[in-house]
Amino acid sequence: MDILFITHRRPKIPGKGDQVRAFQQMVSLLKRGHRVHCLFQEKNEAYCYSLSSAKGDMEEQYRLKGNDGYLPLLKSFFLKGYPLSVSLHSFPALTSLLQQLLSCTDYDVIHIQSKLVHNFTTVQPPRSTVVIDYIDAISLHLERRYKRVKNPIEKLAVKGELVRMKKYEAFLKNQEAKAIITSPADKEFLHFGRASQADVVPNYIDLSYFHLNPLIKSKKTALVFTGTMSYAPNVDAAVRLVKDIYQPLKKKLPDLECWIVGANPSSAVKRLSNISGVTVTGFVEDIREWQWRAAVYVCPLRFGAGQQNKILEAAALGCPIVMSRITNLGIGFADQEEAMICEQDQEFIAQTEKLLADHHLREALGGGARQFVAARFSEEKVANQLIAAYADRVYQLKNKEVEACK
Repeated sequence: MDILFITHRRPKIPGKGDQVRAFQQMVSLLKRGHRVHCLFQEKNEAYCYSLSSAKGDMEEQYRLKGNDGYLPLLKSFFLKGYPLSVSLHSFPALTSLLQQLLSCTDYDVIHIQSKLVHNFTTVQPPRSTVVIDYIDAISLHLERRYKRVKNPIEKLAVKGELVRMKKYEAFLKNQEAKAIITSPADKEFLHFGRASQADVVPNYIDLSYFHLNPLIKSKKTALVFTGTMSYAPNVDAAVRLVKDIYQPLKKKLPDLECWIVGANPSSAVKRLSNISGVTVTGFVEDIREWQWRAAVYVCPLRFGAGQQNKILEAAALGCPIVMSRITNLGIGFADQEEAMICEQDQEFIAQTEKLLADHHLREALGGGARQFVAARFSEEKVANQLIAAYADRVYQLKNKEVEACK
């Protein structure tokens, strides 16, 4: 198949969740013999690249400079009422470049990430199957965040974005396209009209990279949490971990440390490093080193949506995990068998202390989580799910054509 990806940003690893997801999908398809191109915006230019190797090497095919400045963003937000996060991806040069591509290539599948769909309402590729990748249910994330926010100005801003996002997601569901999304919980929340309208296609975990490390014989008495530390759910979780879970445990276990690992820490996260035993790393070249050496991975997220890759990566590395119920909704670990699922601070404290005291329990929990990830989130399994979603949409369109000819 000839497949065109239209993505929020340049696909890459490491990167943000949408970048990693697209990169994984494109590489998996190339390995299976499909031809893959990618259209994306970077600064004030639209690019089309072809994927040239299974390592993710890309070659530039086309480039088109945009000349509209902030006008498309302002029109999208103020005149059309799109969410700010969608309006930021308003870029007419993408539309022009897509029309140029369609004039010379018949793509079998056009795979487009959801915040870009509004750019292409006037483009109707006659022979292409269109698949919209929602990635996460963004309105679910905003609903959960709204419940946690205390600052009245921030609360008003989140509420406004939530109202706009629900309207935008309704617009997406009305498109003549197949939908894919990372988790069953997100699919259920969005209430698609037909079950066949949306398929769950998670992100995969590269088990050859996220592997056990037999060279590390003993663990440090330390808790670890990873992620982009400017992202609001991670900021909230990091502060909660240190102040409400780690500090009470530190009183019982004086040697205990807490490692907050990830790029772009906010000011609130940076201040945590002033607390005894807490390390805030900022960007690191290899997060695995921190997870391999820590005794327990603790993720007390209170809001967010979708599949949390950081949890699956930690599980693949053999880390015993203590995590919130909301985090687990996008994954599906069995409580006490593959992870400790908690809600209240006291539960997190008790379960983390239990794991710190029991080496055999840590090994059993970490082993169960790794087996779970290998069975459900391997590259082969997820790639097959993606291709099945494409094939299902092609089948639906063929049936429509047959019906129309009767």
